Amino acid sequence: MIQRPGSREGDDMKNQPVKKQSIKNKRSGIGNFTIQRPGAKASSGVSRSIAFNRLSVIDSENAGVVELGEKTIKKLFEVKVPDPLDVSWITEKARLLAKYQAEGMTREEAEREIKVNKPLGREQRTITKQQNIAESNLSVSNKIAELKEEVDQGRVESRADQAILTAELTRVFRSVRSLQAMSLSEFNDLKRIAQRANIPSDRKLLGLDASYVDRAYYDANSGKINLLFIGKLIDAEKKGVDSKQYNMNMIVKDFSKGVADGMPAKSVSSMYSAISRGFPSTPRYLDLNEGGLISETQLKVIAGGFADGFANPLFSINKSLTPTSKPSVFTP
Repeated sequence: MIQRPGSREGDDMKNQPVKKQSIKNKRSGIGNFTIQRPGAKASSGVSRSIAFNRLSVIDSENAGVVELGEKTIKKLFEVKVPDPLDVSWITEKARLLAKYQAEGMTREEAEREIKVNKPLGREQRTITKQQNIAESNLSVSNKIAELKEEVDQGRVESRADQAILTAELTRVFRSVRSLQAMSLSEFNDLKRIAQRANIPSDRKLLGLDASYVDRAYYDANSGKINLLFIGKLIDAEKKGVDSKQYNMNMIVKDFSKGVADGMPAKSVSSMYSAISRGFPSTPRYLDLNEGGLISETQLKVIAGGFADGFANPLFSINKSLTPTSKPSVFTP
């Protein structure tokens, strides 16, 4: 008889039948007394509903597909570039450069000093920029195809059209990296487009005021200068030239070794490496009249032929150099 005076006072449950309880496992220890086996009650297996040939097609469509996480995508496409709005740092760097050069240092020596003794005691601030890896090359390829279509369809006839085409070619030739990525067929297409646009081989007609220049001048006018090299190549081909030593892959002559005709020529990327040399190597310079590289010794001799030396407007050289009044023994 069960009595619960606290909850149901006055009720007598002695007439209620005793409920059946499951038999407890008499094992000793702390076993699991409520084992469930749903797998034993699972329905029987059924045949496949997808054909094997369809599975093969799906595998072929998905072959090689790799999903990248957000962090990986950021590492691939986000780059850090100097912040152009860090005005105080840029101003201080310019001041230090001017100060060191006034004290007799070359620009290269002043740059090295600034790397050690940083302006404002820190590096220039950077910003994160998202950039597609193949975006620049793709845009150049598309631009070449677009210009080629314009020429093939005869839309470049008037002088105004030729001027517009020349401006577009200047933009295409602006980047050394883009030129390195071009195929030979793209270079040949550009040459044909340049021929149709009547690209001049005279620097003055392209708006280049200096004749003897360094890397800084090239960086500021790379599109026009590369276009000038193309114009000189086209002009040379009309007169007859060795295509193995002077062609669309090698459009910059090399006079720096004392060769009168500047052959064999160099590629634009090799030329850029030569004019970018730093200490202890001596950088090369560009002679835009002849369309090629010259050595520092040759540059000094040329400057010695002018009464005002490197102060002449034909020279755009940042490095402090002294003209050679008389030709010295040539040392490349």
